Amino acid sequence: MAQRLIVSFSLVPLLAASAFGQAADPVAPLPEILVHGASTVPVEAPRVGSAVTVVTAETIRDQGTQTLPDALRQVPGLAVSQAGGRGGITQLRIRGAEANHSLVVVDGVPINDVNNGDADLANLPVDAIERIEVVRGPQSGIWGPNAQSGVVLITTKSGRGLARPELSARVEGGSFGTLQGSVSVRGAQGPFYGALSLSGLRAGGHVAAPGTTRPNGSEMGALNAKVGADLADWFNVEGTLRMVSRTGFYNPANAAMGPGFAADPRYGFLADGVGRGTATDIQGRVVGTVTLLDGRWVQKFSADTSRQGTNAADSYVSAFGFRERQAFWSQTERNRADYRSAFTFETPQLLGARHTLVAGVDITRERFRYHYESDGFFGPFVNDGFAGAGQSRERKGLYGEYLVSLDTGLALSAALRQDWNSSFRNATSWRFTAAQSFETGTRLHASIGKGVTNPTFVEQFGFTNTFVGNPLLKPEQSIGWDVGVEQRWFGGRLTTDLTYFRANLENEIVGSGISVANLPFATARQGIEATLTARPLDWLRITGAYTYTDTRSAEPLLGGYVFKEALRRPKHAASLSAVASFAEDRGKLSVTVAHNGGMRDRFFGPLGPTDVYLRSYTLVGAQLSYDVTRNVTAYVRGENIFAQRYQEVFGYNAAGAAVYAGLRVRFGD
Repeated sequence: MAQRLIVSFSLVPLLAASAFGQAADPVAPLPEILVHGASTVPVEAPRVGSAVTVVTAETIRDQGTQTLPDALRQVPGLAVSQAGGRGGITQLRIRGAEANHSLVVVDGVPINDVNNGDADLANLPVDAIERIEVVRGPQSGIWGPNAQSGVVLITTKSGRGLARPELSARVEGGSFGTLQGSVSVRGAQGPFYGALSLSGLRAGGHVAAPGTTRPNGSEMGALNAKVGADLADWFNVEGTLRMVSRTGFYNPANAAMGPGFAADPRYGFLADGVGRGTATDIQGRVVGTVTLLDGRWVQKFSADTSRQGTNAADSYVSAFGFRERQAFWSQTERNRADYRSAFTFETPQLLGARHTLVAGVDITRERFRYHYESDGFFGPFVNDGFAGAGQSRERKGLYGEYLVSLDTGLALSAALRQDWNSSFRNATSWRFTAAQSFETGTRLHASIGKGVTNPTFVEQFGFTNTFVGNPLLKPEQSIGWDVGVEQRWFGGRLTTDLTYFRANLENEIVGSGISVANLPFATARQGIEATLTARPLDWLRITGAYTYTDTRSAEPLLGGYVFKEALRRPKHAASLSAVASFAEDRGKLSVTVAHNGGMRDRFFGPLGPTDVYLRSYTLVGAQLSYDVTRNVTAYVRGENIFAQRYQEVFGYNAAGAAVYAGLRVRFGD
């Protein structure tokens, strides 16, 4: 399978020659793209040494993408795992790493959960998104802890620079009792600008638990606001606010025991019961920017806060006739402050070099509280170990970066960061990158770095009376590198990229009896990412990606360790998207394909965890849209149109075929 896909990518330039040859006119030059997440300062895309993919709001709209997980399925190197349907807990893994090894940042604010370290992508509606950047490889030297395998940087829409105010709205309905919509307004007046977006979703859902009849519906409401002012030519201040509330209905996991400690026959599977969980996210940020010396010296001070809360309760009747109940709540908060100074200067006599020196300092404080209780055959149990004052920790960081670009097309960067942690070992991280562009349309890029991931609160402090935390844990760390070649063909109508990556993970935190410990040896992961972007005709755009990932994990067994294929990370993943315009660009037809190879998962039965394997699947979606008027667009779209039956998480059936229809309106700029 891997060889066939790689050969297919390598033959694209030859197979497409005739089609591209018919489009003899050169493509209009693309606007200069700035990448904001690959360094501490924005960098022109050709000078970025890290592997980066940028997804714009236009791409999201044209492809009919409705959720962030679906947008990320088209990006190489990423594996998405969604428990059930819309609103189910959704994890992201980059290049075969763990979910908490990837950092997700929205408008400068990390949204990774303070408790477990990963980010639930189900909490992110796409209507307010302006662009998504995915930077792969160790980025802790730039972004700090939890950026061990990469960073997903999300920027929402702003009103800055708009000549006239803009009002847009969308409403959509369709399968599984789904109704969703959004409205946004943005604009600028004098030195002031702002944007406000509201979105909502109500979905009846589908039956996710095999052998049950209750649909897993969900509801979500979101607000995103951004306001700012250019108070002087040299001073800007901007504030952002993001609020999301999501309620999901689910089937509880069956963990019932009866007389003689006999396990329920369906122990470990989802029960035919009732569960309701609510999650709330609130993030806010204020940043001031001072620009001096004709833009050569930029200083930024920012402060942000994040609050996350969960509240869940469920119940079901066991095979022994007893009602099993459990409830859980948690509250987390993260407060950060950051100062960054960047100075740019040139040395014309030295190969026309441009230099940028960056230095910064930050401080982060985190707090976590939780409460858990259950009631069943063995009576009530309450664990409130973090209730009341909870547990907290603090991190202080000092970082710097040096970037240089030469008129020969060579760009280099070096970053170094030191973190001081209050409750576990301090950590040093770093990163080096290089990019070389040639007049032939070839660009070589490479990066190497050390990434770190901090222990979670539960790993440090424990959870219930059957799990003891380990306060002596060290941060996980890895040395990762990649090297790739990008090539532009046929005057820029086709661009291909082939990248090899590898990383060695040390101090991995794994289960050890009723606690956890750092693994005494390293594990490795490696793979290949291949991408293509093509415009063979003026009315047709094609993008494709393929990823091969070889990842091994070490798991305890009889006092030793056994190496296995890592959980929920397919060896083979591929995607393809085509968008065709017609009727003088008033209509668009898009088709997307996402393939996920087979992968290992885990079933937690009464005798302990056992391996299970999830089958490969291919999802096909399509959208047809038409501009009815200058301001109104009607569309119809289909998801999983061939009704593929599959699971991304064992025990959770994904949704079947679905069709939706909607309207988009836009007035103003």
